[in-house]
Parts: sequence; C-alpha cells; structure tokens
Amino acid sequence: MDYWKKLRQCFGVERFIVTATAGAIVEGEKILLVKNRSLGKWQIPGGLQEVGESLQQTIQREIKEELGLDLIADRLIGVYSGTDWNIDYPDGGKLQQVLHFFLMKGEPGIMRIQKSEIEDAKFFPIGEPPEDIMPCCKQKIADLRAFSGKVFVR
Repeated sequence: MDYWKKLRQCFGVERFIVTATAGAIVEGEKILLVKNRSLGKWQIPGGLQEVGESLQQTIQREIKEELGLDLIADRLIGVYSGTDWNIDYPDGGKLQQVLHFFLMKGEPGIMRIQKSEIEDAKFFPIGEPPEDIMPCCKQKIADLRAFSGKVFVR
C-alpha cells in the first residue's frame, strides 16, 4: 500500500495506470470473495504491485495481508486492461489497472481478515456471485469457469 500512497501524492485524484493482481481461491464449486471496505462491494482478493515484487509475489503478499493465508500463485488465468478495469474510489482516487488474475494453490486454512481494508470474506457458489460484486469480477469469474489452459487477454 505504500507505493499506492506515493503515487496518490504525485497524481492526486488524476487517473493513473497501475499493475494489479487478483487471486481466485477455490474450494470445490465455491470461490472466496472479500467485501472491500472502501468500495462496499464484493471482489476477488488482490491488490497493487509494490516496487521490487514479481506478480506472483504481489498476489501472495496481498492474500497474506488481507486474509492471513499462505497460498501460491499457480496458474495465470487472464490479463485485463483498458477502461473496463478502471476503479473510482469514494475519496476521489482513480485507477486504470493492468490486472493479472491467478488461480491460487494451497490449503486456505483459518482466515485472519485485515479489518482496515476488508469488511468480510466468504465463499460463494462460483456460478452465483452476490449482486453487489464489482462488475470486473464477474468477468474474471466467467473466465475462471471457462479456463482451459489458454490465458484470457481482455
């Protein structure tokens, strides 16, 4: 989050491009979603890349910070860019993401939710995401369900 704060100091509320990751944590036919405290919507866990990190390190760190889980980035499912992946925060911050979506591997275990960023976390049927999910996550879930080994580029 430190890098994000530095960028916000430079750009203020002007939109800028960031590299981001999201990680699908799947158990059977269910996917773990988190309710983002600042946006008030459900989403796939993830976050912004910090300087010096690989994409895999970014998603592994984010899942550890947000949920207290030690998981491994297994397969790259998709890469998403363009204005469909913009995020506008209530405080005026604006991002255009280049997002890398991974399927995570490992045993989830006991979650410890980072209350400063995450309001709630729970598993939903993969074919029935909640109504108040971020629109970009609907596409990622559809891509995860359709994944056959070829990375989606959107």
